[in-house]
Amino acid sequence: MKLNCLGGFREVGKNAVLVEAKKKIMFDYGVKVETGEMPIMPKSVDALVLNHAHLDHVGSAPALYKRQKPDIFSTITTFELGDMILRDSLKIARIEHKKKNFDRKEMERMKKSRVEITYGQNYEGDGYTLEFFNAGHIPGSFCCILEIEGKRIFYTSDFNTDTTRLLKGANIKTKDIDVLIMESTYSNRDHPPRKETDKGFFNAVQDTVSNGGVAVIPSFAIGRAAEVLMTIDSFKPDFPVYLDGMARSATEISLDHPEFIRDPKALRKAFRRARVVDSDIMRKKVIKDPCAIVTTSGLLEGGPSVRYVKSLYNNVESSIIFTGFLIPKTAGRYLVDTGRFVTEGFDLKIKMNIQKFDFSAHTGRDGLFNFVNKMNPEKVVCLHGDYCERFASELRGRGFDAIAPVNGDVVDL
Repeated sequence: MKLNCLGGFREVGKNAVLVEAKKKIMFDYGVKVETGEMPIMPKSVDALVLNHAHLDHVGSAPALYKRQKPDIFSTITTFELGDMILRDSLKIARIEHKKKNFDRKEMERMKKSRVEITYGQNYEGDGYTLEFFNAGHIPGSFCCILEIEGKRIFYTSDFNTDTTRLLKGANIKTKDIDVLIMESTYSNRDHPPRKETDKGFFNAVQDTVSNGGVAVIPSFAIGRAAEVLMTIDSFKPDFPVYLDGMARSATEISLDHPEFIRDPKALRKAFRRARVVDSDIMRKKVIKDPCAIVTTSGLLEGGPSVRYVKSLYNNVESSIIFTGFLIPKTAGRYLVDTGRFVTEGFDLKIKMNIQKFDFSAHTGRDGLFNFVNKMNPEKVVCLHGDYCERFASELRGRGFDAIAPVNGDVVDL
């Protein structure tokens, strides 16, 4: 039995993990968001497990399906959110005249091979079994155990053991794990307590509005925008809160499947209280008065967030408030590093206040070590992080057989 490291190893992006036995099971098949790079294409795949609907995990799935035609396993929420962001990626590729690795026809053909699963379910395949657990990362996300040819292989994908306003944390009770394949995104640091983050974030928004400014909150559409809305609403704001961009559709999809949400009632309440922005005319109107705007894209790489920053860049009372990881080489990361907004032919010196808060949906350093101790696997394979090698080295120092392969490696299991 072999592990084919096709993408996401010693990097953040384009996850693709293939377990090769009598059956070939692929976990995730993403894309490098900032470059469009695909994972290595395998010769054959029997099943594709899509653990959650972020582009670095599903962004190349239609291209794989076009070649291999595997069965595809995921939750209904992930399928619907995945459709949304894949359509959006095609739109962006068309606008920016970039190469497309698939088209809408491939996306539609994929639907024929979908197998909907849910948390706590065991799926009996031909020569393998899959068991699914809440991952606590975004709505519909899951970890899973693959049992094949006498081995139990646990794949985390992205996961979070801490409970948030939006989701219950991953609380996985299992044993006898032979191989643990795990993300290590935050193996180098822990996150601040979420209550402190929530309070600091709301104070930053409220201070901006109180000073007569507009708080522009670039957010990832899937999961993050919903949590930001819930956080603001929990403090009973006395100012207008607007929701713009793909965040609206993503939140509606999540609400359509409340079984994957911790508190659907609270999310629905926050969503109803927010005012939806649906036109450029309205965008120009809402920024004339103090308010908060939760909008995509979270990286300032497109979408309404770019329009707001271009309109308000010279306004010292207004703020740009980031709530998560900013991928290197993106406009948002460049802005935080340099104070300049450089994109789409613009190079602007930003006079708005720039703040950043950690709303991460990934398990932090202590949680990762606790998870490995809890699983107590025979072997650990580290991926999806900038410090995979060092994390594996620390795990070896704690008595675990841990490795950090590179893309293209083939590991005996």
